[in-house]
Amino acid sequence: MENNYVELKGTLTRNIEVSKSQKGNSFTKFTLKCLRDDQGTRFDYVGCIAFSEIAEELEKVGTSNTKFKIIGNLQTSSYKKDNQKIYSMNVVVESFELLNE
Repeated sequence: MENNYVELKGTLTRNIEVSKSQKGNSFTKFTLKCLRDDQGTRFDYVGCIAFSEIAEELEKVGTSNTKFKIIGNLQTSSYKKDNQKIYSMNVVVESFELLNE
């Protein structure tokens, strides 16, 4: 197993839409609502990003409230806003599976 490995089960918060980068590469950003506790009262909202064929396949099946298992890795990034460095973390999707739970 890789050191940077993420496996999540959750529900899409909105329909997936694919965009194109300036270089013409396909990508999508979306949020997965993941259950945190056994009582079903606490959730985490995890930012995810997918590229190329995976992004396009997700768009075909990814409507709001669709349940997925996502496998990928964590990726951090940063940018400057108002002279402050802002950090973000997303799961880069390497594969996915539709769930019928």
